[in-house]
This record gives sequence, C-alpha cells and structure tokens, in this order.
Amino acid sequence: MTTFKGANGNPSSAARVDMRILKRLVRGILPARVHGELRRLVHSRRLNRLPVLSVDVDPLPAAGEISLSDMLCGDGISDGWEKAKASIDGVFGYVHWTHATDPGSCRAIYHLIRGFQPRSVLEIGTNRGASTLHAAMAMREYRGAGDRPRLVTVDLFDVNDPASVGSKRYGISTPPREALERLCCADLVEFCIARSTDYLSGCEREFDFIFLDHAPAADAAYRDIVLAIKALRPGGQMLIHSYFPGRKPLGTAERVNSDWYLAVRRLRREGAGLVVLPLGPLPWPAEPGGSNLTSLALLARE
Repeated sequence: MTTFKGANGNPSSAARVDMRILKRLVRGILPARVHGELRRLVHSRRLNRLPVLSVDVDPLPAAGEISLSDMLCGDGISDGWEKAKASIDGVFGYVHWTHATDPGSCRAIYHLIRGFQPRSVLEIGTNRGASTLHAAMAMREYRGAGDRPRLVTVDLFDVNDPASVGSKRYGISTPPREALERLCCADLVEFCIARSTDYLSGCEREFDFIFLDHAPAADAAYRDIVLAIKALRPGGQMLIHSYFPGRKPLGTAERVNSDWYLAVRRLRREGAGLVVLPLGPLPWPAEPGGSNLTSLALLARE
C-alpha cells in the first residue's frame, strides 16, 4: 500500500484512514489473542527504539503512605456515592461501556477523589465523559465558595460537538458539558482539545491528581508517564487505567492492553523507583453481568 505524506513528512489524512481500514480488516481476520500479541510486539519494538528519558519520581507519594481502605470502604463516601449515582444515572442515562470507564471503576474514581480531595485534577482522555462526571460530582462535595476545585479534561476530539468525529466514534448521546450543567457542576470542569503528549509537554500548571485514562501505544505511554510526573504537585496522586499486571487478563476477560505495563517496566529497568498499586478487586458488588475487578492502578515511589 502506498503511504502518502504531507509537507511535514508525516502520513497524510488519507494514509491514516487507509491504515485504520487495514487495522480493522486485520482485527476481523485474526483471533483476538493473535492480534493482541502482534500489537504488543509492534508497540514493544517502538518503545525499545525510544531514547532514555530521565524522570524524578519524588513528586509521587511513597507506596507505604497510601491506604485505600478508608476511601474505598468508608461509609461517608459510600453514602455520597449512592446519591451521586442516582443523579448521574438520571442525566447520563445508559452508557455502552465499550468506549467508557466501566461502572465499578467510575465508582472507584469517585471514592478516590472524595478521599484525597485534590484542588486541581487533570484527566487525559475525556471520551464519553463517564469518569469526568463522577470526578466532578465528587469534587462538588468539597468545593468552597471562594476556592473551588478544578478539573481539566483533555481529549483528542471535541466531545461536546455532536457532529465531531469523536462524538460519533464514542457514540456520545449527551455531551459531557451538557450533563455537567444539569448536574450543577459545569463550573468545576474545563475541556481541552489536544493530544496527550502535546498537552503534557506544554503544561505549565501543577495538579494534585492526574488520571491517565487514554489508550496510547507503549512508547507514548512511556513519554506521558514521565511528562505527567513533572506536572504533578509534590505528594499528588497519579492514576492510570488499563494496567494489567504481568500482562495477564483480569478474571475471565481475554482482552489485555500491555502498553502501560510495558512503559512502567521499562522505566523501572532504567532505575526509576516506580511502584504500581493495582486497585484489584473492588469492595463492592459488581454491576449485573459485570465484574468487580478493575484495571485502575495508582503510581507511587519506592
């Protein structure tokens, strides 16, 4: 297949469309496990070609300082969650979770935000806005009159434009901004359209809580972790989604995304004192037909 390049030497939009079509064809032909292994090999090769990036993990909390039991099991937060869930369900309606953070993980995000009470939050990967709404509802519980917390959520697409590619791709029925307005917490959220690495590399702000909720290839995940730590206020929290320890499935699910695992493994091999704290089985019943396992994980330092 001929690859057409633009003036800057990057593949043209037509070439990118051709590649997406080719990838869909490959996924349709190959078994899921075979396709997943090929994807891992390609991403591993790209990751290995990257030059070493230095990272100072001091902004991360020490692993021994993090206790999740009070936040995930606390009665006060659980009571607030039930009210928040009823409000979100009334506004957001049914969500097809293929392109969104699953219900159990959304609840975990609510609990973490309520527990840590960050004043500034960065979310990379707005998608349908499910995790955005849950984070904002948690922040609404502790916002003050003069110093309200702030959430910046970043996505490659304009998820609030029903006609945008992102809205059609994610299957968005209710734009996140509209849902936030109906939940009376739109003033807490700022939307940004940018690539993750572009935003993080140009970021001049510091955040108390950073949630990496996108699905980059391993080389981009490696860069984004390094850049995100630089944007983290000392003692702040960093949460990643789709982390599979040992590149093994969670429960009976066969699909595994290896990219975050590969990125963290390389950083550790290079001497970064990173520790991954998977949230593992969540302490509440799974949604009907679902699981209480989550691929959410906190990053800490040794």
